Amino acid sequence: MNRRVKSSLITGITVYIITVILNFILNYLSIRSGMPPLFGIAGSMAIAIMGGYLPGVWVVLYTHLLTGFLIKEFLDYSLINILITIITAYFSQKGYLKKISGIISYVLITSFISAALSYFIGSQTGGVDELIAAGNAVFEGYLTAPVSPLFFSSIVIFIISIPAHIICLMIAFVIVKLVPEDIRISLNEFSWLQKPIKGQELINLDNTKTRKVTTKAVFIMALILTCMTVLLLVAVIGSRLFIDHTKDENEKLAIGTSEMAAGIIDGDKIDDYIKSGGQGTEYEEVVFELENIRSISDNIEYVYVYRIMPDGCHVIFDLDTEDVKASEPGEIVPFDTTFEQYVPTLLEGGKIEPFISNTYFGRLLTAYTPVYDSNGEVVCYAGVDISMDYLYNYRHQFFMRILITCSGIIIVIIITGLWISKYRIIYPVNSIVERARSFRYDNEDARKSNVELMEDLGIHTGDEIERLYNSFLQVTKDSMKSFSKMQQKSDYIEKVQANLIVILADMVESRDESTGDHIKKTSMYTLIIMKQMRKMGMHTDILTDEFISNVYKSAPLHDIGKIKITDAILNKPGKLTPEEFEIMKMHSTYGGEIIEQLIESLSEASYLEVARDIALYHHEKWDGSGYPKGLKEEEIPLSARIMAVADVFDALISDRVYKKAFSYEKAMSIIIEESGTHFDPDVVKAFISADDKVRETAMLQNKTLIMDNADQSLNA
Repeated sequence: MNRRVKSSLITGITVYIITVILNFILNYLSIRSGMPPLFGIAGSMAIAIMGGYLPGVWVVLYTHLLTGFLIKEFLDYSLINILITIITAYFSQKGYLKKISGIISYVLITSFISAALSYFIGSQTGGVDELIAAGNAVFEGYLTAPVSPLFFSSIVIFIISIPAHIICLMIAFVIVKLVPEDIRISLNEFSWLQKPIKGQELINLDNTKTRKVTTKAVFIMALILTCMTVLLLVAVIGSRLFIDHTKDENEKLAIGTSEMAAGIIDGDKIDDYIKSGGQGTEYEEVVFELENIRSISDNIEYVYVYRIMPDGCHVIFDLDTEDVKASEPGEIVPFDTTFEQYVPTLLEGGKIEPFISNTYFGRLLTAYTPVYDSNGEVVCYAGVDISMDYLYNYRHQFFMRILITCSGIIIVIIITGLWISKYRIIYPVNSIVERARSFRYDNEDARKSNVELMEDLGIHTGDEIERLYNSFLQVTKDSMKSFSKMQQKSDYIEKVQANLIVILADMVESRDESTGDHIKKTSMYTLIIMKQMRKMGMHTDILTDEFISNVYKSAPLHDIGKIKITDAILNKPGKLTPEEFEIMKMHSTYGGEIIEQLIESLSEASYLEVARDIALYHHEKWDGSGYPKGLKEEEIPLSARIMAVADVFDALISDRVYKKAFSYEKAMSIIIEESGTHFDPDVVKAFISADDKVRETAMLQNKTLIMDNADQSLNA
């Protein structure tokens, strides 16, 4: 186990145990002082503030288990303190407890919950709450009209809860203040099984979007559905088992007492008992013994002895109760409808199983035991009725007690499940995903940073998630190494391609005796123009670093089509005839076709598309009078418009077989003059604005110096 996690775990458990003991002591002192155990929530509040939902609700649960030894009904009210602890953690995390308004809202909400749930639990479980009784007595003493117990008991609890919760919150604040900062940090980071994530990154993790549903939502739905199903099953099965068990015990009681009653009846004297009219020492002694049998249990409602005849039950012995006067000996009691099914068996002197009936006298469990005379004949039956009304009334209370008690436990289970899924699955997986989404590959430092970002998570769940993390981390390291090697190879291939372009352009240039360093300088001019245009805010959406690099690398191929032009025309010292000029103009079309073929074989070289546009359209003019297609203005690709200025300017200041070089100033004036007709005005404006760099490039003669200067400008 990670040392930090082990230390945090030991610290957390120690603090939680101490807090449970503190809560128990506060509850004990409250009870000894004659008050309800209202202050045992203070420690749980402090833990909720420092550690969050999970430790807070577990501290509540253990506090109630301990306090339950003092007050057995205290477990029924665990739901209230669990909800209060959850609210405390929520208010603390949101920062509401740092404001007076937040504290007031907190106290009112928790007091209302205490009042509402206390009355509900007390009314549903049949508990007698002295506080409610006293409160009603106080209020009813001032009122002449009938009052609602619900209203006044709730008001009493609400009023008492307000100062109690204020005191508990103050105690919690004191506890938090007294706990050393390092322990508070340890409690706050108690659940993290990786390096704790904070700030905006944590907010991003909590707000992670998925295609359909989040793991957190699935866990919530699964836990709630499972726990609610289990809760209902436990409540239903528990209450049913309770009823069945109690019924079995009552059946045993009924059978036992009816057998005792039958045992004291002399079967040979049945007629004498009836003739006595309930008088006489012997009759009264039997009645006395029957009353003693009835007193065995408060649940025994009626004890009697009947002779079963076709016309009804002939009374031999019957006992008075508080509500029902006993029947006289010899009196005939008609058969009840629920009893009629047993009459044939009883008339034959048979035995019947105990049965439950629901009559005017209530829900009764009845057992009959036959009384025999000396000849072994059944002469009458001793009957015992046990009231079942209390049992069926208590079934509801028992069901609700299980439901309420288990509800608190179920909430703890749900929070625990969500907490485990959050810190063992959701946060680790989402943090891996979010870190991976932030990866950059543009340079070696960025790739190293990718690995460091992933290593920084330090996930140590000790399960499949940790294994996934370690595997992903290793894949990241291997990928970054592979990517670096691929980048090196790509850079090498790109450099080879660039050199091949220059060599190819040099081959064309070597055939043209008049061009000299033309392709080198024009490349430099295009770079100067593009950087100046971007600096001036022109076409910034197009002039990206990639576009500038592509134009610079492609510029040497602008006259590649001249390779198909004959030397006689290409190096003619005089002016070309109209026919020869038409042939010369074809070099732009030839250039486009040659590069198009290269594109088909080198599909990954994106700069070739720019090279094709430059080769094909660099003789187009802004006013549409150029060739080969007569495009105008924005119809001409930006790369070709930039190349047009660079190409013409270098031609003007260079010697050709058919002319002498113009001065720098004259060439500049021609470029300016042709702005808006031959050239794009924006390109010309940028070209003029970079006059110093243009002049510097124009003065360079050595090819190596030109290319070095261009490379420095490209990387600037």
